Order: sequence, then C-alpha cells, then structure tokens
Amino acid sequence: MSTLNYSICPITLVFACLVILHLLSNSGINAASDQMHAASSTGSEGKALLTWKASLDNYSQSKLSSWSSSANPCSAWDGVRCNKAGRVSVINITSSGIKGTLDHLNFSSLPHLTTIELSQNALHGTIPSNIGNLSRLTYLAFWSNQLSGAIPIEISQLTNLRFLYLSYNSFNGSIPTSIGNLTGLAELDLESNKLSGWIPEEIGKLKSLTKLSLGNNTLTGRIPRSMGNLSDLTLLYLFQNYLSGPIPKEIGKLRSLIECSFGKNLLTEEIGNLLSLEDLEFDENNLTSKIPNSIGNLEKITRLSLFGNKLSGHIPSTIGNLTKLNYLDLSQNNLYGAIPPELGKLKSLAFISIFQNQLSGALPDGFNNLTHLNVLMLDQNYLTGHLPQNICIGNISEEFGIYAHVEIMDLRNNKFFGQLSWNWSGYLNLTALGISKNNLAGRIPTGLGELSRLQRLYLSSSHLHGKIPGSLGKLTLLLELKLHNNNLSEQIGNCTQLLDLNLSQNALVGNIPSQIGSLPSLATLDLSQNMLESKLPLELGEMKSIETMNLSHNRISGSIPKSFDHCFSLISIDISYNQLEGPLPNISAFQKAPFDSLRNNKGLCGSVTGLKPCSQSTQKNTSRRTTKRMIFLVVAPILATIFLLVVVVGIFIRARPHTRSMENKPQEFTRNMFSVWSFDGKMVYENIIDAIENFDPKYCIGAGGFGSVFRAELPSSGCCQETSWNG
Repeated sequence: MSTLNYSICPITLVFACLVILHLLSNSGINAASDQMHAASSTGSEGKALLTWKASLDNYSQSKLSSWSSSANPCSAWDGVRCNKAGRVSVINITSSGIKGTLDHLNFSSLPHLTTIELSQNALHGTIPSNIGNLSRLTYLAFWSNQLSGAIPIEISQLTNLRFLYLSYNSFNGSIPTSIGNLTGLAELDLESNKLSGWIPEEIGKLKSLTKLSLGNNTLTGRIPRSMGNLSDLTLLYLFQNYLSGPIPKEIGKLRSLIECSFGKNLLTEEIGNLLSLEDLEFDENNLTSKIPNSIGNLEKITRLSLFGNKLSGHIPSTIGNLTKLNYLDLSQNNLYGAIPPELGKLKSLAFISIFQNQLSGALPDGFNNLTHLNVLMLDQNYLTGHLPQNICIGNISEEFGIYAHVEIMDLRNNKFFGQLSWNWSGYLNLTALGISKNNLAGRIPTGLGELSRLQRLYLSSSHLHGKIPGSLGKLTLLLELKLHNNNLSEQIGNCTQLLDLNLSQNALVGNIPSQIGSLPSLATLDLSQNMLESKLPLELGEMKSIETMNLSHNRISGSIPKSFDHCFSLISIDISYNQLEGPLPNISAFQKAPFDSLRNNKGLCGSVTGLKPCSQSTQKNTSRRTTKRMIFLVVAPILATIFLLVVVVGIFIRARPHTRSMENKPQEFTRNMFSVWSFDGKMVYENIIDAIENFDPKYCIGAGGFGSVFRAELPSSGCCQETSWNG
C-alpha cells in the first residue's frame, strides 16, 4: 500500500498543478475581462457626469474643474469615489454653490451609486424619475437647495435606501403612500417644504426608522395610529403644520423616543407615557385638559415646553420628579393655584417661564435652591407676598463672592410688595430686570448702577418715589429704561446706548436736561405728564436717531428751537398741553401732526388744521429763515463753482506761451525796442508820435501779432520806419 501511494503521488501532484494553472489562467482572463469592462463602464459614467457638469452655470463648472475627460474619475475628480471594481459609487459635493438642475444627470448611467450627497447648493427644478434606477443607493441627500415639484414616486423603488434627506426645499404635493416600500429606511427628513395632505398610514411600515422629521409643512388631518409601530424612533418632529385631533395613544408605545415636537398645530390631547423622552415640545396647540400627574414619569426629560395652549388646573406636584429638567416653559395657558414647592427640587433648572397664567400665592422658599437658574419669567400672574430678595441668584462664586448665573428676571404685572433693598452687587450678569406694576415702595436703590451688563430696566407703575439715582448714568449698555407712572422727582443721567427712555407720569420738575440730546441712539423719548418747565433745549432738535417724542402735559414755554428744522428722523411728536408759542418747524413730523398733538399751547401757529395762521411778521421771520436756507443751498454751490473756474483760468493763463504775455504788454515791449536805436529813446518816441500825428488811422497799414502797424517818416534819417503799437 505504501509503495502504491508513493508511486501515485507524483502523478497526482502533476495533475493538481495542471488544474491550478488552468484555473489561474482562466482567472487572469476573467480578471482582465472584468477590468476592460470596468474601464469601458467608467468611461460611460464619466461621460454622464461631464454632460451634467456642462449644463451647470460657469461658476459651478469652475468649482468642478477637476472633472476632465483626460483625468480618471476614480482618482482625480473632486467629490467622486469609486468601488473596488472601478465603478462610480459616491458623488459628494456639498456647500459648493453648485447651480443648475438635475435634468441632465443621467442616473441610469450610474447604476453602482450608493451615495448621493448634493446638499447646501443652489440646485433647482425637479428630481428626475430615472433616479429610481439606482437600486444600490443607500444614502440620498438634497437638503437645503431650491428643488421643487412633487417627490417622485420612483424613489420608492430604492429599496436599499437607509437615509433620505430632502428638507429645506420647495417640494409640494403629498407624501407618496409608496414610501412605505422603503422598509430599510432609518432616517427620513422632509422638513421645511410645502408638502400638503395627510401623513400616510403606510409610514407605519418603516419599522427601522429612528428619526422622522415632517415639521414646517402644510400637512393636515390626524397623526396616523400606525406611527405607534415605529418602536425604534428616537426623534419625531411634526411641528408647524395643521395637524388636528387627539394624539393617538399608540404614540405612548414609543419607549425609545427622546425628542418630540408637536408645536404649532391644532392638536387637542396631551402625550402619553413616553418614559425615555428627553425633549418634549408641545407649543401653540389646542391642549385644553390639565397637565397629567403622569408627567412625573418622564424622569429622563431635560426640556419640557407646553406654552401657548389652553391648559388649566394646577401645576402637578409630580413635576418635582423631573430631576434632570433644565428647561421648563408653561407660559400662556390658564394654569391657576400656587407654584408647587416641589419645583424647588429641580436643581438643574436653568430656564423657567410660567408667565401669563393665573397663578397666585407666594413664591415657594424652595426657589432658593435653584442655584443654576439664569432665566426666570413669572410676569402677568397674581403672585403676591414680599418681593423675594434671594430668588434666582445662582451659585455663589467662591472666588469672587458674587452670584454667577442670573441674566433675565421678569416679575412684572403681579402683586408683590416690599422694597428693592437687595444686594445688587451679586447680579453682575443681569441683562434684563422687570418689576413694573407691582405694589413696591421706597426709592430706586443706587446699587442698580452696579449692574454693568444691564440692557433693559422696567420699574414703571411701582409706587417708587424720590430721586432717580445718578448711578443709573453708569449703565452704559442700557437700551430701554421705563420708569413711568411713579413719583420720581429727578431725571436720568448719561446712558449713551439708550434706545427707549420713558419717564412719563412722574413728578419731574425743572428743565429738560440738555444731556438727553447727547444720547446718540435714542429713538423714543417720553417725558409726558410731569411738571417740566422752562424752554426746550436746542440739543433736543439735534438728535440724529429720534423717531418718537412725547413732551405733552408739562409746562414747557417759549418757541420751538430752530434746531428742529433739521430733525429729519422725527416721525411722531406730541407737545400738547404746554405753553409753547411761535411757528411750527418746517418738517413733516410737525406739519403733518394731528391737532390733538399740538392743542392747548400758548400761541403755536402754522398751517395745521386747528392752529391759527402765523402773523405776517412771524411768517416773514420764518420766510427769512427759509430764504436764507434756500440762498445758502443755491448760492454756496455757485460760489464754489466760480472759485474753481477762477483757479482753473488762473492756471491756464500762467501756462500760456511767453509770447502771449508780451502781447498783453505791447507798450513796454515797444519802449524797450526803441531804446536800442538811440541812447535818447524818449526823443525817438516823441518823433514817432509826431510823425503819425498821435496814431492817426491814416498812417495805419495793418495789424499783426503785437498790435497795429503804422508807417512813420522820421526827420533824423529821412527814411521811413515801420513799428507796432496797440492803438
């Protein structure tokens, strides 16, 4: 047996070698054939892309300059990649400003494409139907372009597609029901288009979906119950449509859902138990029931926004279970009762907005625990009690000993009482403070001047009295200051960035400070219903940005300063119920003002209906002012032009040839010429005058470049001479 084995082995080995060589040979032939086929195919794919490039505008073609018939698409073309067989598989050109259509991109010539990424360009027109031939496509993104028309039904043939992004275009029509064929789809984004109609039930077949965004369209009807089948869904955006009816209970099955936005629809019932939810936005719908106690089950939630609904009842105490919550917005509802003390347990809260409800009672002590809070908006409620002095003051910095976080505090339109005797030095990050329309007392604290970042300060209708502290003039970033309807007695200092200054309905006396005219950005000024007197400062009319000015119901006297003639930014003026007199400024804000804005003054006159016409002397003064202005506007350019002409002529004369200068002085030239004839030039000159009888025309024989030519016979030589002279 062993001998037989040894004798057969060499033959077997030889046979095996022959077989291997044959297989390798065939493999080489097949490989070469595949490479030739691939090369031929790449050529057709490259040609298809070059045809599309040629259809784009010139800028786009320059951006694709690497696309050339002399270069290999797989290795040299920007944004193009190929698979191992040398076939074009990826087109990735984003944020390049490519402008044109897809009409000339023959998708049928690119059957091996797996990825098309053409987002953030300027493509317009429709998606060609032959896109359905890309059977290998897994990723399709055209978001942020200008594409329009209907979403082609042929997209439903792309059964390998996993990512479809068509957002921020102008697609219209309905979502095709055949989209349910894309069962492998993981992310679908059709946000911010013009899609209409119902959300198809077939969308429930997309069981692999993790993200679905249909927001900001014009979709109508109800949310399909089939969405409850999308068990892997983590993000659901249906905001800003016209969806109506209740949210189906099946949505409560989506235990993987993390972000959910139903804002700005017409929905009528609240969300179910979504235990994995981290972000719930249900703004501006028609929710009418109470906030359910089950809200406390959303223990992972970090953002809860239910503003702009019709929710009623109390804020449930179970909200204290949401220990990860950092954003809470329950504003613009019909909530009533006290703020639950359990809210003070939410130490991660940075944003609280519960304004415009019917909440009452005092703020719970637990608010002092909200050490990360930087925005608190509780305005337009019925909250009462002492104005809290330690509320929302943030973490105390160990290094500086100051409160670090609070930026916005709005407690307006409530029933708080007390004084503003806080340690304001701890609020150095505060940018907006509103405490208007409460039952405060006392004075405005000087410490407010330490809020160096403050931009808006609202303390109106708060029963404050005394002087406005000069320290407010240190608030150089202040944009709006509203102190009206108090009992304040002095005015504000220099806040150079102010846009809106309202000191109306106070007890301000004396002069209007001229410093107000030095506020370069001020657009609105209201000093009405005070006891201001004296005259209007000239500086008021020199304000370059002022648009609205109300000085009514004061004791201001005298005439309106001439500086108002140039206050062209002014749109609205009210100077009624003062003691002003004289003509109105010649600008439209005064000339077109209603009589009610000018009534009850001492002696205003003008062409406005209801005012008496100005007297002739007044008109003459006004006319004289207008005439002087017109003369200045007309004469100044003329004088400037004349001056320039004089300068040009002077330069021209100085540049003229010397001979012309000699022409201008013939007499001196002639006298010098005579001096070479004789040492007694005077005698020769007198002889010539006698010979031509004092330039008698009968001796003139012509005119030349230096003047007229006369013929003279001189007695000394007995011969005739010719000379020139300007006669």
